[in-house]
Amino acid sequence: MDLSPQIEAVYQRVTHLRQKATETWSQPPEIIDDAFGELYGVLEELGTAQEELQRQNRALLDMQQTLQQEQRRYQDLFNLAPDGYVVLDRQGVIQSANRAMATLLKVPQAELQNKPLAPFIALGARPVFFRKLQQLSDLTAAGQPLPQAWQVQLCPRHSPAVVVSITLSAMPTTDGTVVNWLWLLRDITQQKQTEALIHRQAFYDALTGLPNRALFDDRLPQALNRACRRQDQLAVVFLDLDRFKLINDSLGHSLGDAVLQAVATRLRGALRSQDTIARWGGDEFTLILHPVESAAAVAQMCDRILASLKPPLVINGHHLQVSLSFGIALFPQDSDDPETLVRYADIALYQAKTQDCGYRFYNAAIDLQGQADRPRTQLHGEAPTTGPTTRE
Repeated sequence: MDLSPQIEAVYQRVTHLRQKATETWSQPPEIIDDAFGELYGVLEELGTAQEELQRQNRALLDMQQTLQQEQRRYQDLFNLAPDGYVVLDRQGVIQSANRAMATLLKVPQAELQNKPLAPFIALGARPVFFRKLQQLSDLTAAGQPLPQAWQVQLCPRHSPAVVVSITLSAMPTTDGTVVNWLWLLRDITQQKQTEALIHRQAFYDALTGLPNRALFDDRLPQALNRACRRQDQLAVVFLDLDRFKLINDSLGHSLGDAVLQAVATRLRGALRSQDTIARWGGDEFTLILHPVESAAAVAQMCDRILASLKPPLVINGHHLQVSLSFGIALFPQDSDDPETLVRYADIALYQAKTQDCGYRFYNAAIDLQGQADRPRTQLHGEAPTTGPTTRE
């Protein structure tokens, strides 16, 4: 409130009274003169105080304008941020959300105010979400750091689910009490899809869709560790298409590729869900059969695979009868080393191909002297062998 007019009015009134006193007394009494002096002093102090008050008011107004500008700047940054930002209270209710968050959830920004976030969380992830809310309260109360970023699946309105990475920070009040948290939600769906694509390209065969040699090499030690802990038996099987070279040479590689795809489909259908089948390369496949009760049980599984291939493959008008040869090595009877088991299965496969007997189990008693130059599959990390490396 500006008191300058009132102070000036009082000042003029005092001046007028002093003039009248001077007119009444040629020499006013000293007490009256002192009173007027003190009154003038009070008025000067009031004027000084008024000027200070006005200065403070101007400073307060400037500060208020600055705060409003900063608030507008913050709101602009909040709304223009490319990632979703949302302020949640302790119960997970949205206090405010930016435009990116509204776009992410496919909901108008104004509708998000005072709405719980939980309905937008995938149903299976909601228990984790509520545990996180409780964890936030507990960590904040204990003065401990907030958790690292984690991932959750969101379900936007009438749209496919998306995967988001969540990072958060506390928003304390002036007395230091935390009542809200600022959540940053970044859509990483494309990133996850890219990672999945890279993983598939690295560990799956492009032609058949089966696991490739790299994934087989990763799974075999894991399967052996499980078999060792459970004291189970495990079989490593090498498979090779018989006379596949003849198909390629006579009908072309495109049809040969179609044959490999069809064989892969039948192999998948003949195996159990817990077994692993991989394309080793060319017309060779490998299996991890776990658990198996005995060598006889493995032989029965091989018979089942052979039976699945008895119906001819009908491809581009061609009726093709294909067959397989198998080489089998067993854990723990033959070895507990992954590379050794693969090598033994490869040796057994060569014996089966040579003897045209369908499948053979590895037999360490057989004298393999003189077979060093036999055609065999090159194992990962080995130097290339001389001579042919493709079985027919």
